Amino acid sequence: MKSLALRFVAWSQAFSVRSKIVGLSLGLVLLMGTAAALMAQSSFLKSTTEELERRGGSIARDVGARGVDMLLTHNVLGLHELLAETMANNEDVRYVVMLDSKGRVAAHTFGKNFPADLLDLPVPAANDRSLCTVLETEEGRLHDVAIPVLEGRAGVVRVGMSPQRLGRAAMNQIEWMTLAMLGVAAVATLGAYGLTLILTRPIMDLVKVSRAAAAGDLSGRVPPGPPDEVGLMAESFNHMLGQLEDAQRLRTEFLDRIIAAQEDERRRIARELHDETSQAITSIVVGLRALEESYPDVVETSTELRHRAATTLDEIHSLILELRPRALDELGLVAALRRYVADFGQKHCIRTEFQLVGTEGRLPARIETCLYRVVQEALTNVARHAGATTASVVLDVRPPVASAIVEDDGRGFDQEEVGQRSLGIVGMRERASLVDGSLTVESAPGAGTTIFVKVPLKEGVA
Repeated sequence: MKSLALRFVAWSQAFSVRSKIVGLSLGLVLLMGTAAALMAQSSFLKSTTEELERRGGSIARDVGARGVDMLLTHNVLGLHELLAETMANNEDVRYVVMLDSKGRVAAHTFGKNFPADLLDLPVPAANDRSLCTVLETEEGRLHDVAIPVLEGRAGVVRVGMSPQRLGRAAMNQIEWMTLAMLGVAAVATLGAYGLTLILTRPIMDLVKVSRAAAAGDLSGRVPPGPPDEVGLMAESFNHMLGQLEDAQRLRTEFLDRIIAAQEDERRRIARELHDETSQAITSIVVGLRALEESYPDVVETSTELRHRAATTLDEIHSLILELRPRALDELGLVAALRRYVADFGQKHCIRTEFQLVGTEGRLPARIETCLYRVVQEALTNVARHAGATTASVVLDVRPPVASAIVEDDGRGFDQEEVGQRSLGIVGMRERASLVDGSLTVESAPGAGTTIFVKVPLKEGVA
């Protein structure tokens, strides 16, 4: 029984609140209406039975009072006329039988086919007012009402009463009650539906705003509702959204400042490496070459040192490119990416390709930095984890959107296992979100990886 109740509860929870309220209202109305109809039917049947037996007794006593003299004088013709008149004046009467004091049939209304079974029916005692017996006949159920005439000394009158007319009247009443119940059910259903619209509309607004908030849009608000529990919930939800929006704005500003500080520091370090460290190493190379000319016996050692210095200088140039390429500041995103992709392919022995779609021009600095860093991080992941042989970068600049696509033919990865905990992907998403952009990753084991970053261009292309 408990498991059945649990299954019913689980089944009912699959429906909406609107369906539950309407169904409950309709069910209660139908249940109460059905119970009322059954009670009315039972009451009608009881009352019609009592009325039928009362009328049958009254008719039988009238026949007995009017026909007692005819019965005692054996006036058969008068008795037949009396019984025929009784049948004609009473729609519910199906037969009338008058028996003499010895139980013999004195008169009846059956014509030539008198049913002998009527003689086997019990007769009322002398002190009984009437005796009713229910008969099942071909015509249907009949109520046989028998009364004694002169306390049974003169005989007995039997009247067969049919309940059909009173039954039809009772059924008409029940039909009217049923129609009224259906009308009440329709009104109750419409009322419940209207009530659910009033109750669930704030809830549906709350669901809509909460889904938008789950997708990252915290700007929506639930319309203010009535000062009830649902209205209070909407007010609390709006307050929570406001706090979350403030927190997200502070977080965005904080991340933006951190990234801006990082870029400034990268730019400073790259400049120092270029202006000081690179020049110092270049001076060392020149000094070693002069040393070779002055001291021929150290040529071998000097040559090895010059090669090491040249290698270190190349690594410093690569580091400068990683930190903050001067081409990004001086020539723009397209030139910086074209050079970076080419250098990346040579450095990691991967066949690379860069393609520009749309217009070539300067984008806002924040967007150029974002797209460059996303492509840089994506290609770094290709070199570290993908095991790819080819990689391509497509830069699509078609206002009002700029996007970049990085694709490789590497081993790929399971996004459910790796995508949510990859710091590189999380960092790229963070960068994209700072400029109101979005990042999408498509990958599967053995199918390579494709990264899409899309950024809105609010200021256009210079």
